[in-house]
Amino acid sequence: MNADGCDDEPHDGGGSTAPSQDELLDKLENVSLSPTEHQRIKDLVNRDLTEIKGYDRRYLSVGAGGTTGAATRRKIVYELLDGRTDPPAVAFRLEDYGLTPDEIRLWARAFDILCGRATHIVAVIEDFDGGYVWEMGLLFAPPYREKAWILKRKYDDPQTEREKYENGMAASHVELLLTGPRCFGWADTDDLRDSVSEIP
Repeated sequence: MNADGCDDEPHDGGGSTAPSQDELLDKLENVSLSPTEHQRIKDLVNRDLTEIKGYDRRYLSVGAGGTTGAATRRKIVYELLDGRTDPPAVAFRLEDYGLTPDEIRLWARAFDILCGRATHIVAVIEDFDGGYVWEMGLLFAPPYREKAWILKRKYDDPQTEREKYENGMAASHVELLLTGPRCFGWADTDDLRDSVSEIP
């Protein structure tokens, strides 16, 4: 734990339940799903989507998973959004739908469907060292860009800031998401909670 109340440990972008960034980038390009895989996606997503239909605000939470400090901070955001009552709101995550690392071919399709169901897509970003970087790339697609809200961790030291967000796989369009009017910086957990209040 550092002075700002956050840890700087490396995280895995999803723990044992999420594929690595390299796996995602290697296997998500030009994926053609079989009829069985299409049915798996439909069954997975449709099973629970009826539960979120009745909410005025539907927040898809994006970011680090697993058991790291970054994942814990993302959960704080998830819980704050899920607890909103005016208007009624619900938060959900890709990992809520039971996809395993063995089903990597299905991740992008499921994420695409969930983005379509969300009214707001909220990404909690602390670095570009995780499997969720591909999600950030998908958020640049025009239909989703208008729904995307970014909570980006700030670092006091410029060198640390560069190191955390330097990643050749994170294309320039991801950088644009991090510099627009829907991106809010935070340095510690209190800042993060305050930043959530900026999201309608």
